[in-house]
Amino acid sequence: MPQTTSDVTDLSQRGSSCPLVCGSISLIRWGVRRFPHAARAAGLLVLALLLAAACNAANPLGIRWLPSPDGRVGLPRIFESRLPEIDAAQALALLQSGQAIFVDSRDQKDYQADHIPGAINVPQRKWVELWPDTRSQLPRDRTLVLYCYGGHCGLSTRQGKRLLQEGYENLLVLERGWDEWTEAGYPTQRRPQGKAT
Repeated sequence: MPQTTSDVTDLSQRGSSCPLVCGSISLIRWGVRRFPHAARAAGLLVLALLLAAACNAANPLGIRWLPSPDGRVGLPRIFESRLPEIDAAQALALLQSGQAIFVDSRDQKDYQADHIPGAINVPQRKWVELWPDTRSQLPRDRTLVLYCYGGHCGLSTRQGKRLLQEGYENLLVLERGWDEWTEAGYPTQRRPQGKAT
């Protein structure tokens, strides 16, 4: 249906008094009358976006829309508050003293291939299904050292956040994970006589 003279007159008259606001409002009204189904769809889309934004803001693991403290945008908040990190030498000292339980966040097949001696495997990718059976192996009063594949692997960090939610407090992350441990030549289940200095 073509634009009527009254619509055009309405737009031009209101536009002369307040060109931006009134013109926009008139244009929106005309669009709603002309395309009611598209207007309803746009309204639903806006509502869905607002609900998604509210859920994201309420979720402690949600995505940031504004820069994080270190200036990155679009970074999940889970990575912002970092857990305390230790290097491989510090982890080795904890292993030798028996002061910590090591938690391997890697997939089960990689854990079975080799792992830090005595480490308990809690694959982060299967957390929901495996956590109920694993919980009893991780006492809350012990220090837990979490590790995954390497420096850019976030599995142990994500697992640490979940453990915090479960009430664990004494959590450490092996900064560069399994890569750093093996590069240092430290003991593994397959190689128990690794370098121990």
